[in-house]
Amino acid sequence: MKIKLTLSVDQGAVRRGKLWAKRRGIPLSRVVEDHLNRLAAPDAGARFLTKWQGAFTLDPAALKDERVAAIMAKHGR
Repeated sequence: MKIKLTLSVDQGAVRRGKLWAKRRGIPLSRVVEDHLNRLAAPDAGARFLTKWQGAFTLDPAALKDERVAAIMAKHGR
């Protein structure tokens, strides 16, 4: 069952969203619905990790920066 929903969205974002949807031949409301469904999917976080894990490498010279070293010590594996 579909319901009406009122959203407050930046005017520019709406304009860009409508253009994006029009190029693909789908209504903007379906774009929003699909995005909300993906955000709420039980495996959404797992899909993100699967997609990006190991995709980035760190230049060893960057570890000389104490800020990078602190981040790696806290969050790195």
